[in-house]
Amino acid sequence: MWGSALLGDEYDLGIHPADDLTKSVLSNLSQHPNFNVNKAPVVKSSSIFFNDDIKSYNFAPNGDGWLESTYGKDANSIIRMCRKMRRVDKNNRESIDAIIDDVRTIKAMEVNATINNLSWSEGLEDVIKNIGLNDRSLKALRKFGESRSSSLQKACQLYLKSMTVLNILNDNTDWGIDEQKEWANALQLKKDARKMWSNTLHQIDSLSKSDKNALEFISEELTKSGSLGSRELVRRGVGVLHKSITPSKVSMLIKMYGEEVDIYKASSRGNYVKLDTHGLIIKDIWAYAAGFLDADGSIFITERGEPRATFIATGDRGKLQCEELHKALGCGRLVLNQRIHKKSVRSQHRLIFSSKNDLRQLLKGILPHLKMKSLQAKAVLSFVDEKDKMRKNELYQLVTYNNWKDDKKKADSFLSKWNLDADTIGSYAESL
Repeated sequence: MWGSALLGDEYDLGIHPADDLTKSVLSNLSQHPNFNVNKAPVVKSSSIFFNDDIKSYNFAPNGDGWLESTYGKDANSIIRMCRKMRRVDKNNRESIDAIIDDVRTIKAMEVNATINNLSWSEGLEDVIKNIGLNDRSLKALRKFGESRSSSLQKACQLYLKSMTVLNILNDNTDWGIDEQKEWANALQLKKDARKMWSNTLHQIDSLSKSDKNALEFISEELTKSGSLGSRELVRRGVGVLHKSITPSKVSMLIKMYGEEVDIYKASSRGNYVKLDTHGLIIKDIWAYAAGFLDADGSIFITERGEPRATFIATGDRGKLQCEELHKALGCGRLVLNQRIHKKSVRSQHRLIFSSKNDLRQLLKGILPHLKMKSLQAKAVLSFVDEKDKMRKNELYQLVTYNNWKDDKKKADSFLSKWNLDADTIGSYAESL
């Protein structure tokens, strides 16, 4: 029972928040049996709890709020739990009420931070709060507030127009037929604005029941097993999914609606991965890294004899993949937010492995899972510890040729430059 005589006590908190509000909130919440002091975000005074005038806050990558990320429950769920507890533990009603007030304060802060994070929200703050901001919409707004901004702004403008007319008419005591029509039209406009807002944030609501069920099943499987392809997902769903759900249908559903249920393309082509509050759900990091390298990476040796392995991705999701891979592997060097070219809006991100230790760790781990670049990986791994200069040159030529062999003109130019033929290059791989 989360309602003991300890409610409100601080002696067992074990942390020292920078501000009084954070201290009060965490002191109360810490009595919950699922409270984990190590997850309390109080490293700096710039936390979400610092003050009411929040300009920005970095929410979880899947759009979860602070309460959801920290405790696994949204504000409404915690409040319902507290109210139930209050009916049983009447001796601590005041303390429980204090917790409820704290949670409501945090929720208000989350709402303000969500709105302030939007580049287009200035002047529309009150409209956004009133047009429809339940927990589901808040999460969607954090995820799609920028990418779907045009329709969301239009919905806000329609809502503002309707409320302006309604307020004017409400102050007018002398109504005729025209005013009645204006009132009815304004109410309809308000309804349409809310519908546009909801439809923009929750496009998945337009799907059939069988398609929604399919996405729910896919989400569960990806959460349970990590990265999977459409064929495997359909195979696992035999007897569960509707007969119309084919591999191509799965791919289409994820392409159109996957992000709404936190499903994204994985690093390897044709596979998908689930995103939760802590990041991408990756069950086998080496298999995942191998798929990433095969699809969007390179293994090479420079002319100066420097071995390299590089993962390349673009956009926000690509950045997330590089960051998650870097965190999971514990090695490599991140280079983020590079412009592809001067006029490009999208950014490019790299995870680079250049030191001998990093290359050994990476290549030994992914070798059993590589499909397209296994030969290059073996050659570079051998190159790292090779002492003989002649053999190192052979390995350089082997890697370079195989990286370009699909480009006949480029490959032939290398053979001409080295005065070698393809068979000779192929023989360099025999001892690997």
